[in-house]
Amino acid sequence: MTSRPYVVLSVAASLDGYIDDATPERLLLSNDEDFDRVDSVRAGVDAILVGASTIRADDPRLMVRSEDRRAKRLADGQPESPVKVTITASGEIDPEAKFFTTGDIDKIAYTTAAAVRPCQLASGTPPRS
Repeated sequence: MTSRPYVVLSVAASLDGYIDDATPERLLLSNDEDFDRVDSVRAGVDAILVGASTIRADDPRLMVRSEDRRAKRLADGQPESPVKVTITASGEIDPEAKFFTTGDIDKIAYTTAAAVRPCQLASGTPPRS
């Protein structure tokens, strides 16, 4: 282990370099095999970070999907899915978003001082410094 965190970035992009389009529908750029690969990566990390815009647009669950991978995490003394982390400038995230309501794991929102109160209301928990 080094003194720096080990970071994995996972993103799907189209052949022309786009990761989304301008429509309100979620753009799926992966197939079932790639979704399984992403689930395997997710099962091997401590936390998963998504931006607040992703929560608003896609409402992701951010949970390990494979029952076998969840069982292995639990057997290894880890929660069944990684901690959920988001970054938001405004704090305007729906408290009913799956980010908050899915999974019995920690959820962390990093924000500006001005947006602490909206984040508090969304998460239902007091802010941490």
